[in-house]
Amino acid sequence: MTFNLTNILFILIIFQLLFLSFFLFTQQKEKQVGNNLLGLFFLSICLNLLDVFLLNTGIYFTRPNFAGLGNCLPLVFGPLLYFYTRAVIYKNFSLDLKSLLHFLPFLIFFIATEFYYLSQPYEVKETFLHGLSGHRVPAAVSVVTGFIFIQFLFYAIASLRLVSVYKNTANQLFSNPKQTDVSWLYSTIIFFILIMVITTLNGVLAQTPFAKYFLVAFNLVILAVLVFVVRVLMRALRHSYFLSFADRSYLSDRSAALPKTNIDAKARSEKEKIVQTLLQFMESNKPYLEPELTLDQLASRLSLKPRILSQAINEIRQQTFFDFINHFRIDEATRLLTNPKDKKITVLEVLYKVGFNSKSSFNTLFKKYTGITPTEFRQKQER
Repeated sequence: MTFNLTNILFILIIFQLLFLSFFLFTQQKEKQVGNNLLGLFFLSICLNLLDVFLLNTGIYFTRPNFAGLGNCLPLVFGPLLYFYTRAVIYKNFSLDLKSLLHFLPFLIFFIATEFYYLSQPYEVKETFLHGLSGHRVPAAVSVVTGFIFIQFLFYAIASLRLVSVYKNTANQLFSNPKQTDVSWLYSTIIFFILIMVITTLNGVLAQTPFAKYFLVAFNLVILAVLVFVVRVLMRALRHSYFLSFADRSYLSDRSAALPKTNIDAKARSEKEKIVQTLLQFMESNKPYLEPELTLDQLASRLSLKPRILSQAINEIRQQTFFDFINHFRIDEATRLLTNPKDKKITVLEVLYKVGFNSKSSFNTLFKKYTGITPTEFRQKQER
């Protein structure tokens, strides 16, 4: 086996994926199902890459019967990513028998292809492996590859829709930016969509006169996945909750209260009264200073149903619960930064005082609502 750049990248990424999978399987967090699903996702990628590595290095030519054991694994990428997304978003998520049907295409393809391949004479297997090694792919393999790409894209889009639903719902229920932030999940799905698109296009490229660029593109894909995995590992080791989201509140399978397009005068009058009561309560009790304040908690203190309170905020104030509460927090922050009792109070102290527990979230929302950063706002007041 020659240690060229491609093989070195393969060895590095296979090791990293194995380590990351083991790390996830051994994490005893409340979202263990999610950890296991993500661990299986990375392990399936690892075994698939190992299959390609053993083919590229010629190891399979000495034991052709073992070749291709991981070539059907991309059929589980989509379902695993989708169910991991569900496990992250919804509390008490579990895989049932119906969910396992999503892995049936993998099982069918694996059994069918293995039975067909193993039934072939040694010479046919050797010719087939040499063809794959030289990127001469039979038409049947191209069809299966196209099916795998479409299947993964279907599950990835379904996962993105779940993330979008979560974001909209969370904005109606939570005030803590940490509870509405699913940027890691969104970026992960987008990353693997891009990887699948590039890999598929690169496979097509190998059948054209531009085949000489196949290896360059392939190395870039492997390098990108390696960087991604290392980045995930570093964040997971620094923050044990990073992959499991074990510190966040989860949604049940229910929809957020959405604003109605048309409400009659009587209903609007009732909701205006609710909003007036709410504003008085906010001024006198300042519940927004509590970092983990939720819609359910606030509704309970006002003796209202959460859906009624959410609709009143949506329809009368034209805001989500998240924006409504954080506007109060930012208003309080601007007051403290404008006329502080303690002239030496820092921006960091202010953000904790007004109900934030993250500097990045505070800075982002402060600039969103005021147009400038907290530091710029303070400097402006001191002139």
